[in-house]
Amino acid sequence: MQETARDKTTLPALCGRRKQLWMSALSLLLILCLTACGGPEGGKGGKPSPESPDSGAISSTPPAELSADTLGGTYWTAVQHESYDDLYDRTNVSQMPTDKWWADLFLNEDRTTQFREVLGDTFNLYLTDGLWSLEADGTLHLTDAGGNRDYDMAGRFEEGRLILETAYGDIFYLEQAERPEPGGELCPANLAGTWRMTGLEENGRLSDAREKGVASILLFSSLWSELDGGRYTLQADYYFASSLDTEEPEYRRASGLLLKPLDQPLMDGISNKVWSAQLLEEDTGQELFVTLTDPYTLYLQEHDQRNGVPTVRTAVYEREYSLFPETLQLALYEEPSDSLIFYWTNPPEEVCTPLEAMAVTKLEEKGLDRLLLVGCWYETQIQFCTGEGVWDEDGILLDWVTDETLYDGTIGIDEPLWFSLTIPEGVPNLCLHMKRPWDDSWYLWPITDSGGYLVSGWAFLTP
Repeated sequence: MQETARDKTTLPALCGRRKQLWMSALSLLLILCLTACGGPEGGKGGKPSPESPDSGAISSTPPAELSADTLGGTYWTAVQHESYDDLYDRTNVSQMPTDKWWADLFLNEDRTTQFREVLGDTFNLYLTDGLWSLEADGTLHLTDAGGNRDYDMAGRFEEGRLILETAYGDIFYLEQAERPEPGGELCPANLAGTWRMTGLEENGRLSDAREKGVASILLFSSLWSELDGGRYTLQADYYFASSLDTEEPEYRRASGLLLKPLDQPLMDGISNKVWSAQLLEEDTGQELFVTLTDPYTLYLQEHDQRNGVPTVRTAVYEREYSLFPETLQLALYEEPSDSLIFYWTNPPEEVCTPLEAMAVTKLEEKGLDRLLLVGCWYETQIQFCTGEGVWDEDGILLDWVTDETLYDGTIGIDEPLWFSLTIPEGVPNLCLHMKRPWDDSWYLWPITDSGGYLVSGWAFLTP
């Protein structure tokens, strides 16, 4: 086969492009607000000291040598935080950083800016795709380029510190520091969200993953952990499928992978020279190693043994706005408010392909049809049962007499599950049973391609 220009591209070079639309979307990663509690437990102070600057007025004339030109390219770290406690009518003062809470600010030469406040492995407040300006009176303004005023901040310079106030009234005291090395503008909190594999390295060259019959999805979510006195930590679910160009694809899934930040680069020749992270599945000991080269490009390495020889597989993932492709999102948006499960038989390619890393459960061998189920409302128990229905004289299903249960499991909220079978014609001989945790009886959905249970296209199952 003739090599294309893409095949000859080296791994780091191919992944340097930017997706500007994602930059404003990342601003939605506001996980937790500290305005009411005055900072994480263990970082709280009492009343502000007499030396603390008055947080009422935000404008103060900076030193004469300070200008927009001298601010460009500077980096600032938070050393103190203030927040007002409505419940006790007092101002809480916290020293920063702690082992689980820190904040910093980039004022770039091109007048773009980035502010991040991190609690554990999760963003508490993150301004990206921001702009900064310095007024004649010395007031520093940070604004979101997308126009979201929740991220607007104003600051003043006083005795070498930058005193920055958020739109919620929290105040950060920042001091100038040495700018991090390349990769330091990112951190593990940037991993949160959905990632899909796009490239696979072979012999030092990057190939299209789908053309190799491979697909993978990484889902990072933030969970509260009681470790180290309580903090938010990232965990990952990993989906991997191979041999997709055959009749018998192979699937792997690892759930609840624990994240451990590492102060070392993932590999040589990569732009992020500061950090990487280990993903560990405690039950099996499976390890994955990841890093970011920009906010929307992830590298993953998996170490293995092949014929007794250590091997390393490197893959590239790109950030997605959602686990669900746009066509599926639009269909889900139209669901009735009381939908129990979203049901779509033989969805189009634009729905199937982005979710092909997720395993397909065979309800029968060599099934001709594919069902996609998505949980909509609470965790739901589901069963696929063969048998026959009991109908009244008006053709209404009264009950289902089960011969065999082909599948018994649960489906969570926004969880997609794939099933394959051949949908029977005419009278159904297969039925989907659904039951919520507090229900005693099952909802029944006979599966057929005709009569009162037309399943062409997609449908909603509602109680």
